[in-house]
Amino acid sequence: MTVEPVEARTQLRRFRDIPFLLHGDDERWRDGVRAYESWRLDAQRHPYFDAGDAAYFLARRGGRPVGRIAAHLPEPGRSSGYFGFFDGPDDDDVVTALLDAAQDWLVGEGAMSMTGPVSWLPEEEFGVRIDGHDHPTITGRPWQPAWYEQALRRAGLEPGEVRRTYRLATADGAGDPPSPADEDPPPHAGGYSDVHLVLEGVAAVPDVSTTLASASFRSAWRVARAARRGGFDTAVCVRCDGDPAVLVPRLLAAAKRAGYRWLVAPWGPEGAEAETAHQVFTRRWPPSGESERSARR
Repeated sequence: MTVEPVEARTQLRRFRDIPFLLHGDDERWRDGVRAYESWRLDAQRHPYFDAGDAAYFLARRGGRPVGRIAAHLPEPGRSSGYFGFFDGPDDDDVVTALLDAAQDWLVGEGAMSMTGPVSWLPEEEFGVRIDGHDHPTITGRPWQPAWYEQALRRAGLEPGEVRRTYRLATADGAGDPPSPADEDPPPHAGGYSDVHLVLEGVAAVPDVSTTLASASFRSAWRVARAARRGGFDTAVCVRCDGDPAVLVPRLLAAAKRAGYRWLVAPWGPEGAEAETAHQVFTRRWPPSGESERSARR
């Protein structure tokens, strides 16, 4: 088993395709929009790289791609970094090798810890799923099998923040929503953003996963064009800069007016049961990074 840095376009395509190779047969997992996934990984186009930097690593066993990870820093000089785009088999050797590769790159950048999976920002994709595994992927809330959490724990990472997700019926929304804010829509849904879901301090995007997952390869472009004209059933909150108990009800009212049936959000009324939960994990090391690497050997 080997881990290699991703430096060529062919390697980047393998990196992008790893989740499909691992989970494509599971109906709970849904592929993203391929063009959007390519954009997310393109250092020449994605705005994360305006200030941030990253390295991609690909794990192979017997020459066959079996796992991936990205190590990244949102800005130079930070002592805390991230790992993201983390996918692999239920194999501790592969998981440890990927985490070690991410750590080694971050050590070279001066970081002393890494938290993840986060891809690229916590608002975009946060953590691994630790609850609600029966619910499929939705935009910004990826599905992973239970062994992801277990593998990170076995690798010795410290469990951190948990974010729960609630599914709210827009029919329960009350009051008039505030006017849309004069802000750029969040990029999380690629070209499918909805300006009616961008309010001051909070924003959502349509859940495109179900619509696009139902399309065959030949019909994907036709479905994509239709999807851009609206008609999505569910919106997903991807930005909440404030008290969610205040901001989410406003967003719920906006989603109701825009014709959505459901809003997936990081808050629910008292007594509501969370649909899913995601958690991040952290690995720390001494400033030189040498002591822990020696201990792992």
